[in-house]
Amino acid sequence: MIARTADLMGIEHLGIGTDLCQNQPVSILEWMRNGRWSKDMDYGEGSASNADWPRPLPWLRDSRDFPNLIAGLRAVGMSEEEVAGIMGKNWVALLERTATKREAVLY
Repeated sequence: MIARTADLMGIEHLGIGTDLCQNQPVSILEWMRNGRWSKDMDYGEGSASNADWPRPLPWLRDSRDFPNLIAGLRAVGMSEEEVAGIMGKNWVALLERTATKREAVLY
């Protein structure tokens, strides 16, 4: 999925965002699924009979399994530089670009 998205959008625009929310109550999940704009319950990948947190993927239980992502990116032929970008450097580059623009506007 990451390789296909890279083909569509460019690898420099990709970065891992885990959305891992471990040990949080279901009320947090409900808030994330519905925000403040909707009055209808959105169960996301769940249902009314299964509204709890989704079970983690067996290969990505939490950040300790990031090596599995890295291995998968390498397996589809991504270079070490591309893997490093997706795993964090692209986020750093984005933050640096936006901070520079914000500073230019402020001064």
